[in-house]
Amino acid sequence: MSKQPNMSIYSIPPLLSAIILFILSLMGILKAKRSPVNLLFSLICLIGCFLNTDKTILTIIQNQATALKISRIDHMFLVFIIPLYLHFTVLVTGYRKWMPVVKIFYAVSILLVPLAQHPLYLKQIKDYYFGYFAISGPLFYIFGIFSTASLFISLYLLFKNLKESKISVHRTRIKYILLSFGLAAFVNHFDVIIMSGHEIYPMGNFVFVPMCLLGYAISKHDIMEWKIFLNRGLTFITLLLISIGFFIGNEVLLKNIFQFIDIDIINVISMVLTFILVYISKDKIQEFLVHFLQQKFIQNRKAVKDLSLEILTLHDVEHIKETISKSLSNMFGLEKCSIQAIPRSEFSETSFIIRESDPLWKLGFRLSIPILSKSHPSRLILGEKDEMSLYTAEEVEIISILANHIALAFDNAEAYKKIRDFSESLERLVEERTKALIQSESLAAVGRLAAGVAHELNNPIASVMSTIEYHIDHLEQKGELYEDLEFSLRELKRARDIVKSLLDSSRQKDEAKDAIDIHNTIEDALRILYPQYKTKKISINKDYGAKISIIIGNHARLCQVFINTIKNAIDAIGEKEGTITIKTFNSENNKLICSIADNGDGIDEHLVKDIFKPFFTTKQTGKGIGLGLYIVYEIIRDHGGNIEVKSKKGEGTDFSFILETVSKP
Repeated sequence: MSKQPNMSIYSIPPLLSAIILFILSLMGILKAKRSPVNLLFSLICLIGCFLNTDKTILTIIQNQATALKISRIDHMFLVFIIPLYLHFTVLVTGYRKWMPVVKIFYAVSILLVPLAQHPLYLKQIKDYYFGYFAISGPLFYIFGIFSTASLFISLYLLFKNLKESKISVHRTRIKYILLSFGLAAFVNHFDVIIMSGHEIYPMGNFVFVPMCLLGYAISKHDIMEWKIFLNRGLTFITLLLISIGFFIGNEVLLKNIFQFIDIDIINVISMVLTFILVYISKDKIQEFLVHFLQQKFIQNRKAVKDLSLEILTLHDVEHIKETISKSLSNMFGLEKCSIQAIPRSEFSETSFIIRESDPLWKLGFRLSIPILSKSHPSRLILGEKDEMSLYTAEEVEIISILANHIALAFDNAEAYKKIRDFSESLERLVEERTKALIQSESLAAVGRLAAGVAHELNNPIASVMSTIEYHIDHLEQKGELYEDLEFSLRELKRARDIVKSLLDSSRQKDEAKDAIDIHNTIEDALRILYPQYKTKKISINKDYGAKISIIIGNHARLCQVFINTIKNAIDAIGEKEGTITIKTFNSENNKLICSIADNGDGIDEHLVKDIFKPFFTTKQTGKGIGLGLYIVYEIIRDHGGNIEVKSKKGEGTDFSFILETVSKP
């Protein structure tokens, strides 16, 4: 017996179930190939997809004998869902002692496979209003008893685990497994009524409803971390539903209005209209679903962004902590939220879910996020949410971003404190040293001022520079804050150079002096300056005398002479191509002469006489304070030497240092 093919509204529920089960199966395989739980889940969904696909076929198939064959093949796979679900339940709950029972059920399923092909198992096929459906024989009730026992055992284990578990995350997972898989098993059991010959629509065709519930759980609570797949799957399912509905509606409408048109032409027109609708609406539907599923996440992300901007304006660490704790508690409905300082030796840069064995668990905390602050290493610890739901991957991500901003806010607050203290200290020092300078206008007073200021400012400047450099390197986005930090760093570097110059100018002149190899001193200076000229188009020409008289001096201070002089030559050449020539030789009266010449911009002739005065400079504001050559002059004079300068604007400058010797070469 056969019937005409008829794709009707009764075909839609099993088709939807097949599609949704296939998507869920694919998610499990793609996400965790090596996870036994995920693999079992995928296999259950895949078999369910196959069975519902055959149910769909049975609503449109033409041949009764073929329908019976399909039904018997279905039951060869159906018998394995029972042990698979029980196995899945045992692994999820952790009750491994039930594995022998699982093995028994697998064995029973294997025995039922050949029985499913016998007429005493499925004796015939019946044509209902919704399609073909098998009629059970007496052997089928073995499967019925077997499946019912498996269902009750699974429910018992799930309820037992739900009652015993103290972990809210796990309890939430068990609840949704109970609701989704339990409801799926429940509606499928109604199919037994139809197999007894009663003509009602198969409730098992609506298994997509509890599967959608499971999909919702995956989306909201990140169960098995499948959210991204689910969003795409729901978009596809929604489009499919719209397509089917629109297609059927078009069919009915066009057939009633245009009865004179061939049915194939109507089908083509309906398909074209359906395709146009799907193409136009797909982006809007996906946008709507993403917004619907992640509405709370989007709101929280915006709130976290606003909170990040707010805390960056605060200058007190305790105020920042208070603001964070209050805001996150309101945002996520937290029972507890705290920022805990951690010794650097115990610090971890990894976020983690707090386990039951951790002491923090007993205090009510469930999530730990590191705060990578240089000044205040700590961690952000969060308690359970009021709704007892899991922390999703997206929530952990935005909280981690917030933790980075907290670290930046902490270090900004610390830097602000140091700068404030530095400013107050500087004001006091300037006031004190200015009084001393007023009492005496001599260079000795300048030296005392320089020494005092330099020693007091060196450490705070270095500390603030280190903090700012750290945050420039770790800042995620370059914006106004990044530019402000770079400007502050440049100004601090200038302050450091000023302090160094002041310190150099104030050094005592009674430092130890020994026999000096002038060539070694020059090479040390070049080595120090190498980073400054290695990237420039500057060549260093050295013309060292073979037999040089010995001088007595301080190596470090003479090295400073050559550093300052060569650095001036580098600055004079700038970004142009240039040459610095260093020459040493003995004069006729047995003096040692060291010449450093460049082909840079040179110095105006009328300014040459002033270049060794303290605080005189030809450089732009912010490029120097005019102490470099003054220091050179003081050191050379302290060594009993002289300096000769030859310079011409646009052609270059030549510095010649004339030093007394103690022996002939």
